[in-house]
Amino acid sequence: MSNPHSLAGMKALVTGGKRRIGRGIALALAEAGCDVGINDLMLDEDGEETMRLIREMGRDTEFFAGSISDSGQVEAMFTRFLERFGRIDILANNPFAGKGQPFLELTESNWDANVDVGLKGFYLCSQQAARVMVAQGDGGAIVSTSSVHGQRAWKTDTAYGVAKAGVLRLTQSMAVDLGEYGIRCNAILPGHMDTGHAFGTAAPGIGTIREELQNTVPLRRKGTPEDIGRAAVFLCSRAAGCITGVSLPVDGGLLACHTD
Repeated sequence: MSNPHSLAGMKALVTGGKRRIGRGIALALAEAGCDVGINDLMLDEDGEETMRLIREMGRDTEFFAGSISDSGQVEAMFTRFLERFGRIDILANNPFAGKGQPFLELTESNWDANVDVGLKGFYLCSQQAARVMVAQGDGGAIVSTSSVHGQRAWKTDTAYGVAKAGVLRLTQSMAVDLGEYGIRCNAILPGHMDTGHAFGTAAPGIGTIREELQNTVPLRRKGTPEDIGRAAVFLCSRAAGCITGVSLPVDGGLLACHTD
């Protein structure tokens, strides 16, 4: 019997994919059998390193520079991706934009950075990918990185939290509209993250999380980009063939006990 978690032969595009969580998703997809296109604003050492690691797994890769908040650049990126890989089976929406600010100090530029990239960009890329998947006629998977901030509010997270909550609602709407075409749309909610964690190494243990988080993270450790990547592989695989419109926390149990 074939492995239901295998993504062998599939073609994936990971936006914001050159480092941190994006790299974790890209490497996990490659490990599962995908050829992986990487998008980010520009190619640098991080992008080169991510592509090197993908090639070491025996997979094909290419970098596609562009801002996902600009519809013209998104259309051009998908045109280049299809010319290079021939089809798209998986889209992983990942970019992060902006920094937290207290509501009374929240600037328009901070709001725009979070919403334009972290929500509008997800819509633009998802729409382009879905149109291609519909034309291909054999379904596909779209997975989007949201956050625990999309379901709970913390101080200073207004713009970021609004964008991440929007991703959850966007995911549900896409699942409803695209289900008839066999396109499954799901979201992942990271919690406290160790974004410097190296892919393929042991996850951090009990002693690595800050003392003040001991009572709020039941697993007593931070998540890693690899944790997020492996969750994305599951949601994009046949093992999750009847799962769509869900928001999957990968947070060590944070949302289960967060009340303030």
